[in-house]
Amino acid sequence: MPFTAEQYYTTNPPAFLWKGSVKFGPMPKFTVRDKYYQGKGNMQVKLFSLFKVVDAVGPEIDQGTLLRYLNEAMWFPSVYLEDYIKWEALDSNTAKATMSYGGITASAILYFGDQGEITNFVAERYMSTDGEYRLETWSTPITGYGEIRGIRIPMKGYAVWSLSDGDFEYIQISVEDIEYNQK
Repeated sequence: MPFTAEQYYTTNPPAFLWKGSVKFGPMPKFTVRDKYYQGKGNMQVKLFSLFKVVDAVGPEIDQGTLLRYLNEAMWFPSVYLEDYIKWEALDSNTAKATMSYGGITASAILYFGDQGEITNFVAERYMSTDGEYRLETWSTPITGYGEIRGIRIPMKGYAVWSLSDGDFEYIQISVEDIEYNQK
């Protein structure tokens, strides 16, 4: 289903707030709020913006939102220089990034093209199935780049869970615009 979303980030401290909605006629059918703040994650889903159907919290959500932040830092790449992110080169086109914040640590493998652009982000992330969490391979292949305000960033991609019974692509992303605030 098509959706629209806005997201806000801070880099120090690391945090984000994502607000999305799926339209069904003139009213939103679902609204979603996902956040990472003070090292903690929380996802809420509401039906018709009124009835809460999901309110996910806990260590697995904290790890997942930390990984999401680390992944989406590709849209504001200067954050990759922050002290809470450590790097390890694996080969000429692959590096391991480890983010530690708020008592949670998680790592991902980033793949780079010949021009230095990120082409994929792969991590072990918690997925909820039937009320239980398990670590699964999660990736976000990049399918297109563009330039906004002089910064070349990923503009198109998707997210996929690599599961034992096959890949589950659950979202396609197209960035429309980004505004950067300067301190």
